[in-house]
Amino acid sequence: MYFGSVRFFKHLILATVLLIIAGLISAIVWALLLNEDLRSQIALLKPIDVITKQSESLNYQTLYPEMLATLPDEYSEDPNTIYLTFDDGPSARTAEILDILKEKNVKATFFVTGKTSEADKAILKRIVAEGHAIGIHTYSHKYNKIYASVETYLEDFNRIYTLIYETTGVKADIGRYPGGSINQFNSLIYTEISCEMIRRGFTYYDWNASAGDATGNASKNTVLSNSINSVGAKNRAILLMHDSLNKAPTVAALPEVIDSLIAKGYAFDKLTNKIRPINFDYKE
Repeated sequence: MYFGSVRFFKHLILATVLLIIAGLISAIVWALLLNEDLRSQIALLKPIDVITKQSESLNYQTLYPEMLATLPDEYSEDPNTIYLTFDDGPSARTAEILDILKEKNVKATFFVTGKTSEADKAILKRIVAEGHAIGIHTYSHKYNKIYASVETYLEDFNRIYTLIYETTGVKADIGRYPGGSINQFNSLIYTEISCEMIRRGFTYYDWNASAGDATGNASKNTVLSNSINSVGAKNRAILLMHDSLNKAPTVAALPEVIDSLIAKGYAFDKLTNKIRPINFDYKE
């Protein structure tokens, strides 16, 4: 009898093996066909278009090809050093600040904006002639405009970069973002702007001490106390101060700020792109 015999079971095993092999072959063929279909779909996506679109989004890298600087191979950190920085000038107060710095034999850094009168240009030249550092604080200082996109930031930056160079012969390679490198106006694009400026070789500086003179209710005493207290016992400090017509309290306090910090053992210097930056950290 065939059914249930040894011969039957041999044929059954053989048939099972053949079915398994056929199933595996079918699965492989199906997978290959599916893979080919996926390839066809991917090909329809034209990945080269994706790359092109990404490149197009970085077209700002081709703007203003002469607006370049050179980053140092390494940064230096001078201990017990204060870097006085003045934002927003030149102004009617800049000459007064320069007079004090000259009297105290102190060098400082001026992050300037786009002022184009002959008097303002003369101040820019004096800043450089007296050995101070000149940096970029954007041309317009209009937050909504400059932080609208990377392109608008570069356009504004290039205007002041060109103005400084044509006026003083200096190709400024340091800068400070209005409001600092991270603020409510640039929160969506600050990384992209910073990466582009670093790619171009520019170094930007925030601060870790402040005179607190940005508000209209600052006085000589508050500027002095804020400056001394915010420097504290820091090993090095970039001190934020402002240079505009209404900053008479800053000018009045400046000699005592300098004398008090010297008495605490600090030296003063200007920023160059070789000085290790102090930058804000982004916090969610």
